[in-house]
Amino acid sequence: MDVFYCLIHTPEAITPELCVLPGATEVEAVRGLTEVARAWPRLERIDLYRGNHEVRSFAPSDLSPVQPLRALAA
Repeated sequence: MDVFYCLIHTPEAITPELCVLPGATEVEAVRGLTEVARAWPRLERIDLYRGNHEVRSFAPSDLSPVQPLRALAA
C-alpha cells in the first residue's frame, strides 16, 4: 500500500516541508491535507503524492472550507 504525503511550499522556505497524511484513499488524504493547510498561514501550494507519484498540486484557494472535496474533481 502506498502512503499519501504532501510537500508544503511557503515563501520563506528554501525547501518544502514534508507531512505524511492519514488515510487509505485519495479523498481521505485530501481531508488530511486540508487540515494540514490550516497550520500554514503563508502557504503558496501543497503537492499531494501517493508513493512516488504526484497526484495533484493545491493552491490555498483550492482548500477553502466550503469546497475541500471539490478540488478532486478538477
